[in-house]
Amino acid sequence: MQIVIGNLPPGTSVEDIHSLLKDEIGLNDFGSVTVTENENTLALVQLLTDSAAAADVLTAKITGFHWKGHKLTSSHTHIFKEG
Repeated sequence: MQIVIGNLPPGTSVEDIHSLLKDEIGLNDFGSVTVTENENTLALVQLLTDSAAAADVLTAKITGFHWKGHKLTSSHTHIFKEG
């Protein structure tokens, strides 16, 4: 399962997202992080769980969180693997 974090400040790095999740949100275990910067800066974070309930709690904690002058948004998504 993955979460998307949106409304990030321009120039946000993967290291910034690691710091946000560990130091500000309290999430110590997560997988890969990808940051894209187009019209909006987004981060895609791989969670180490398949629990939708856990992802809901995490996205609720991130949504509305003020970080570096931006009010963050977040949602979760499932990644389907080919069989």
